[in-house]
Amino acid sequence: MSSSRPNPDGLHPIVELNFKGVFLRNPFSYNHGINFTFNDHDFYGMTYGECITFLERFMQESIKKLYYCEPGKPLISGITVIANDEDYSGFIFQAYGTDGKICMYVDHDGQRIEDWFGSEIEEEDGDDSCIDGGENEEEIDNLTDVDVDFNEDIVTMNRIKGDEFLNRLCGEEEEGNDNNIDDDDGREEDANVT
Repeated sequence: MSSSRPNPDGLHPIVELNFKGVFLRNPFSYNHGINFTFNDHDFYGMTYGECITFLERFMQESIKKLYYCEPGKPLISGITVIANDEDYSGFIFQAYGTDGKICMYVDHDGQRIEDWFGSEIEEEDGDDSCIDGGENEEEIDNLTDVDVDFNEDIVTMNRIKGDEFLNRLCGEEEEGNDNNIDDDDGREEDANVT
C-alpha cells in the first residue's frame, strides 16, 4: 500500500483510492486492485469533474464509474456511486465528517454494479424487516406455529436391531435372541439361514 506524505495539520480527510481492480459479485468485493492513501489532498476544493481529471491523471487510467463506501458500513450496503456534483458533495460530507478514512473505488470497465444488488440493499434498509418490528414479523410468527399430524398407523423398522456395532454406538442393549430380526410386518424372524 502506498500513501502520500502525512499532513501534520490533519486538515484533510484520509482517502483510500482503490483502482485497477474488479468488483466481484459473490461475495461482493473489490479485488486485484491497487490502493493508494491520500493524507494531504484537499478534495473539498474540487468539483466532481476536477476530481475525475485529477484521479485519471494520477492512475494513468480512465474512469467509467467512481464509488465511495460510507464509513462504518460494509461494502455491499455502504457503496455509493459518484456520478455528478451532487453525489460528489455527499462524498465530501462523508469524508470530512469522519475521524478515520473513507474509501473510493474506481470501475474502469463500466460493470454497473448498482444493478447487481440494488433491490437487495433496498430490502436490507427497508422498514419492513422483522428485526425492526415490521410487517414480516407477523408472518414469521405464523410460520413458527405449525401443526403436525402424525400417522400412528405407520410402523417404522428398527434398522439397528441385530447390528452389534450400531447397538453399542446407540447404547441400546439387545434383548432376547441376537439372531431375531423384525420383518416388514413387525414380526420377529430367525436371521440364521442354513
